[in-house]
Amino acid sequence: MRLDFNVLWVEDHRDNVESQRERIELLMGKEGFRLRPLFAASIEEAINYIHDDIYGDHIDLVLMDYDLGPGGKGDDGLTEVRANFPYKDIVFYSSQANDLPKLVANKQLQGIYCSSRIDLPNSVYGVFDSLIKKVLDIDHSRGIVMGASSDIDYRVYECLVHSFDLGDDQHKQLAIDSIQKDMVKKFERLKKVSDKIIEIQHVSELNKKEFSGIYSATDKLFLLQRLLSTDESNKESIAKIENYKQNTIPKRNKLAHTQVVNGDGFSRRLIDDKGTELQIGDMKALRQELLAIQDHFDQLLQNLISNQGSDLV
Repeated sequence: MRLDFNVLWVEDHRDNVESQRERIELLMGKEGFRLRPLFAASIEEAINYIHDDIYGDHIDLVLMDYDLGPGGKGDDGLTEVRANFPYKDIVFYSSQANDLPKLVANKQLQGIYCSSRIDLPNSVYGVFDSLIKKVLDIDHSRGIVMGASSDIDYRVYECLVHSFDLGDDQHKQLAIDSIQKDMVKKFERLKKVSDKIIEIQHVSELNKKEFSGIYSATDKLFLLQRLLSTDESNKESIAKIENYKQNTIPKRNKLAHTQVVNGDGFSRRLIDDKGTELQIGDMKALRQELLAIQDHFDQLLQNLISNQGSDLV
């Protein structure tokens, strides 16, 4: 899921809704999303956008003004939009909204929200909030944060490179000196934390926050595999963990270092550090691999807990 909320806004006088646009942008911004409006001055222009893959596939909501002047009547536009977007939410608005529900009823259309122009921000936010809540559970939120964080990390790197290249010799030396000082501090911290890790008496202590940067999740995975290898009955688990290490983790790590770039229109592309575009099929396959290994670890944990209980009897 992305941070952009794409709106096809059918309005022939953009200046008339500028305050509404700003208000909607503010409301969505408070929820951590970015309003991206695409304005169409006529029904024909709106339909052309809908038919264009770089826009149509990525539109989240349609706003339709009633009076489009030479561009047509909004209620006729509703019919055409609904014919192309059978299940897309639409907000139908006007400076005088009293008759809008009747116009919609006469067209026998479903999924149309009616609003006055002045109340448009609240109406749009209500629909937006309803749509977002359907998918914004904790896992989706984590994915959004991770994706956005990855984008930010890459932007920081790009800014760093450009800042370095633009600087004079003194500026460049400042960067190199700073890196060297940072590494000295890291080595000192590494030594202190490593000494503490050496003293632990139970593996549960590895989960302490201060150890996370030294004894990583990968280290724990290697340790688990090593411990399981002492029992011949764990051969299948060891093989699955090895496959996870060799195949799935590199793909997952690759995803963590990708960047999202805006393509044409509303389209967005996921590009890895080698410039290769990741496809929907790649993401589906990775989810399947993660699901399978997650199920295996769940079962392994249950087996270990069960065996531990048996030993205590």
